[in-house]
Amino acid sequence: MAEPVPLLPYNLYMTEPPRLPVREPEDEDGPDYVVEATLLERGERHVRLQGRTLSGSPLLITLSLVADGIVRVVLEEEPDPTRVRLARELPPPPAAAPLLVEEQETGLALLSPSLRLEATLRPFGLRFLDAAGRPLLAQNYSELTNVRMKLTILPFGLSRFNGRRVAFHDTFTAEPDEHFFGLGEKFTDFDKRGQRITTWNCDCGGAFSERAYKNVPFVVSTRKYGIFVDSPCAVDFDLVASNTATFTLISRDSALDYYVIAGPDLKTIITRYASLVGFPILPPKWALGTWISSGFQRDSQGEVLARARLIREHEIPCDVLHLDCYWQRFGRWSEVQWDEERFPDPAGLIGQLKAQGFKVCLWIHPYLGTASERFAEGAARGYFLKNAAGEPYVADLWGGFHPPVAMLDVTHPEAVAWFQGLLREQLRLGVDVFKTDFGEGIPTDVVAYSGIAGERLHNLYALLYNDAVAEVTARETGRAGLVWGRSSYAGGQRHAAQWSGDPNATFTALASTLRGGLSLGMCGHAFWSHDIGGFTGQPSPELYIRWAQFGFFSPLTRAHGNSSRLPWDFGPQALEIFRSYARLRYRLLPYIYTYACIAARTSLPLLRAMVLEFPDDPATYTLDLQYMFGAELLVAPLYRAGGERPVYLPAGTWVDFWSRTVLQGPTTLQVQAPLEQLPLYVRANALIPTTEPAPFVREEPFETVVFEAYLLPEGAGSFTLCDLDGETTVSARLQGTTLAIEVMGAKRRLGLRLLKLAGQPPVETVLLNGHQCERWMGETAPALAEAPASGWFSLPDGGGEVTVVL
Repeated sequence: MAEPVPLLPYNLYMTEPPRLPVREPEDEDGPDYVVEATLLERGERHVRLQGRTLSGSPLLITLSLVADGIVRVVLEEEPDPTRVRLARELPPPPAAAPLLVEEQETGLALLSPSLRLEATLRPFGLRFLDAAGRPLLAQNYSELTNVRMKLTILPFGLSRFNGRRVAFHDTFTAEPDEHFFGLGEKFTDFDKRGQRITTWNCDCGGAFSERAYKNVPFVVSTRKYGIFVDSPCAVDFDLVASNTATFTLISRDSALDYYVIAGPDLKTIITRYASLVGFPILPPKWALGTWISSGFQRDSQGEVLARARLIREHEIPCDVLHLDCYWQRFGRWSEVQWDEERFPDPAGLIGQLKAQGFKVCLWIHPYLGTASERFAEGAARGYFLKNAAGEPYVADLWGGFHPPVAMLDVTHPEAVAWFQGLLREQLRLGVDVFKTDFGEGIPTDVVAYSGIAGERLHNLYALLYNDAVAEVTARETGRAGLVWGRSSYAGGQRHAAQWSGDPNATFTALASTLRGGLSLGMCGHAFWSHDIGGFTGQPSPELYIRWAQFGFFSPLTRAHGNSSRLPWDFGPQALEIFRSYARLRYRLLPYIYTYACIAARTSLPLLRAMVLEFPDDPATYTLDLQYMFGAELLVAPLYRAGGERPVYLPAGTWVDFWSRTVLQGPTTLQVQAPLEQLPLYVRANALIPTTEPAPFVREEPFETVVFEAYLLPEGAGSFTLCDLDGETTVSARLQGTTLAIEVMGAKRRLGLRLLKLAGQPPVETVLLNGHQCERWMGETAPALAEAPASGWFSLPDGGGEVTVVL
């Protein structure tokens, strides 16, 4: 975690990570590192070595083949049965992907089809190579000392301070052109080269520093490998910050336990990482629609109903109404109990909202104000984390805004069941989902029922808290347990949705929020969102509109802040633009839902860093103010007032979404975007599935789907649509004046609209699965659902567009 900034006032960040000691001139101690090793045990997929350090101390080293492309390295003094592991055991590999251990003249080699680990024993060293034998990374001993013979790195070993072990560590060579991504929702530059990062969850009070609500000890390199450090404790990643030739891992746990993951591309590495910690759930379709919040302000039953009425009157597509803190009594948060004065009839309220097509989300957190009657109940039963005296640990986790709170003991089965019972009451009332706020502020000196140390529980707490909420939600609703969470850790993508916390209402905070989402996406957290308009402060109408455009092209979208984020409160123009982008998002829901399905089986994010789609283009390594939404749409949010920004188009042909101008990459455009336009580009030859926007989403297959085809002359494209009724693949090719279309899969009736692009000849013939389609003539075309058979038409006033009923 970053050091305090000189001269700034003291800022409370609830719980800072344990600080590693800094050695003083009189301290002659230093890192003790492995210099040689001997073989103790050889198994079918692992070896165990006895390492000897520079001081002569023994250390145990275990090297394991986990799966194709994944090897594990463990360094410890002795096995610790209490150590918490986040990675799960994977099933044995198929026969087609054999894993082998070989003894060699200089040491050992662990072999899988995608990754090779070579271990030399005297002197000791590890080297990782890809399937072609290309070195990926290697432990670094060449930068061990400087001209004064002082250590300049932390080699593979451990460090003690005043006789006590404080950390394990390892250091690797960082290639001069190597770049690093990931490590959770970090609001710093997307490229982490040159940064020193600590994975320690924190209520960071905004989006302006290395502090993060969602930390993940997983980093991905442009050299096509990733490293996952399996520990809930704070882990330091010094990524070419302290030494320009190396990067270092420092673990405060009782072992250094890390996985090296290789793949032919960055996408494969993320998916292989997810195989260790878990894949996302697939959210229901309605979760991909618009969420509109009460905001962090006083609320009431009448005000909620008025918001619902105005949303429908203004014809804004919307699926979820979120009720924030004030559905409960202030000072007693979060007792999961309605404020009966302001909400006298919760069941009636929810019933009315359901009748209008809304789902209901309620705010909660895992803390409980001591003024609540339920605090006494929980304390008597031992349901809260305790202090050293055995009493409920009560702390100010609100920075003075709310009275002190106790913290639910998520390691206590009866406490979790009690908490889930409170949530169950609301779910049975008709609530659909919970916003799981907080969970990052657990002090390191708490005493937990399970006996886990507070330092290990701190990061783990967010996972266990969200697990409890997701589990009861799934049980009561009969679907995957969706939450809308703020804090998370490695494997937290299983809860599906996280949002970025409390950024300021500024353009610079919009930019840093995007950087946080891109970094988290590189860790397999596919379903991420943020507060449209920013949380803290009052956005200008321009900022609100620009943030809304960014929000509607995010994995999930929600308007929320500490004041109103209702579009009609920002003037008629803001209302109109907000509504138009909400309608555009709902029109694109078949496309968005397809990528949600892909995310559920691969952990690949919907909001994708440019490097993820263009890994061999060095220009994308530091691009963090634009992104791909899925694989076909390039989005460039406005991050400053005035509407001007550069946009980089990688190699290939692109189409401006608004003007349909054809552009050739690689190129950098200087864009001047009017307020109503988000810079948006489509890959040429893409087929984008769309549907008619509706006021809200029904949990059923899309009734009508029309593919918008951006085909160039002699171009071809394909898209596999995922829906509740299965997969459907549509392919299209424009050959001269013939449009040839192939359809295969679940859907029985689809449409395809060939958009008119520069250079296209007029279509004269349409083939569907090899058979010529009838051309319909006339002034109007039949509706897709009512068309008697397949056919096509081109209206004179359609600008040359061709529509085909498939």
